Amino acid sequence: NAEILLMDEAFSALDPLIRSEMQDQLIELQAKLKKTIIFITHDLDEALRIGDRIAILKDGILSQVGKPVDILLNPADAYVEAFVKDVNRARALSTETLMKNASNTLEPQSVSAAIQSLTANQQEYGFVVNKDGYQGVVTRTLLEQANNADADICSDDVLIKVPSVSPTQSLQSAIPEALSHSFALPVTCEEGKLVGTIERSEIAQVLES
Repeated sequence: NAEILLMDEAFSALDPLIRSEMQDQLIELQAKLKKTIIFITHDLDEALRIGDRIAILKDGILSQVGKPVDILLNPADAYVEAFVKDVNRARALSTETLMKNASNTLEPQSVSAAIQSLTANQQEYGFVVNKDGYQGVVTRTLLEQANNADADICSDDVLIKVPSVSPTQSLQSAIPEALSHSFALPVTCEEGKLVGTIERSEIAQVLES
């Protein structure tokens, strides 16, 4: 019943497939037990996959401590920068690391009301949400072309079914969705609620850095 568990190179001798399975089991176990685990590894990919916070040491001196996204995108010194330079950022980072609150949301309303709302906020499109969660996207252009100004924006005539991604999935797996349309990427939780969005430009910036 120790509050802190120490695991020193626990999976280093395993083959890649079993190692990956053991990492998954460790993540699931930690989520259930809520224990603090100090996991020592020389494999940065492993640290990025299972660690909430990572500490990088050089010659016994602590170079940097932080979340995986901080280590990858804001290295503290030249050593850490060199240490992480070959990491596949798209695979190592989750969508949650780039997610921001969705400011352009619209509840079910008439086409004319939605046009007024988007115009007042100087927005070209909005994410439609109702009691069941995220529904899709409406654009000001399509709304202005609609035949019935009193129609609901959830109607198939104006609602664009833009797929969403999970906050826990990797950026790499979200790239196809981001490239399939010109909108910010909607992020939804397991219940289907809109929890944030990711701008396509931010994904590109991470991949280029």
